[in-house]
Amino acid sequence: MNINTVAKMNKISLTLSKCFYKVKWFTPGRWIGFFRQKRCLSILEKEGRNLLLKEYNYENLSLASNMVFVMWYQGFDNLPEVIEKCLVSIKENLQGKKIVLISRENVGQYVDLPDYIYKKVDEGKISKTHFSDVIRVALLYKYGGTWIDAAAFITKKIPDDYFNHIFYSPSGIHSEIKKDFRYLFQKTPGWNISFQGSCKKSFPLYEFLYNFYIKWFEKYDVVVDYFQTDFLISLFLKYNERFRIIINEQKINNTREFDLALMMNKILSKSTRREVDKLLSENCIHKLTYKKNWRRCINGKQTVYDYTIFDNLQS
Repeated sequence: MNINTVAKMNKISLTLSKCFYKVKWFTPGRWIGFFRQKRCLSILEKEGRNLLLKEYNYENLSLASNMVFVMWYQGFDNLPEVIEKCLVSIKENLQGKKIVLISRENVGQYVDLPDYIYKKVDEGKISKTHFSDVIRVALLYKYGGTWIDAAAFITKKIPDDYFNHIFYSPSGIHSEIKKDFRYLFQKTPGWNISFQGSCKKSFPLYEFLYNFYIKWFEKYDVVVDYFQTDFLISLFLKYNERFRIIINEQKINNTREFDLALMMNKILSKSTRREVDKLLSENCIHKLTYKKNWRRCINGKQTVYDYTIFDNLQS
């Protein structure tokens, strides 16, 4: 089947799943997701078989840089309000790290990509979102360190030892949003690509992902699914026993990374405030979005959005 056709089918399937989730019909939503994932994994496994079967080196890797990469394609002037606040939170809570701001204009200073990728991005064939997928793995492969999505809101200092592992990411996430991924996680604690990294350069996962995407976009203009990187990590987990051990040894952390985003337009009552404070005390990484109409005040009353995004930041 043509990749463009499959991509369109998967986009429709994902939309249907989201509609079912919205009305709390989780079972049909997950079944649609399950078959969508099976369809994608079959295609990606075939395309990446040689890379998946390769022997990867985990020994004597160089120490990673101290860099934290944050990307906003258009550049960091005139950011959406949520993204601006997220960036402030990252700078406040990762002091001691070198925060590197990546945009379309300066990305070439940090990674070398084939010209055909830039050409397809500029022609609108490769979306900004999936261009950032390529940049993410290219940066982490070359430098190690940490990638943080621009829409990640950090609510307290992350302990230094969090970054001392060969792979780190939020794991054990149990929000309804991520239950669709249980099949991909293969009975491991899982991962989240919005905040991840390695204390080593040339970590094998990023070597695989980088080389896969370089070959993929030479051949195709589109990704097979919005969550293609997650599908690829799942395949690497299937084929690479050492990576499976690393994932299973990772401590469960930031298990409710998506829950704050679901609460933003709630009125800040006493009980809601206790619920939010508990969430913020137990999780320091929160994935937000700039695409929602979150309000600071509803009917004259403060919202969770105003309380977390404005009251909890120093600037």
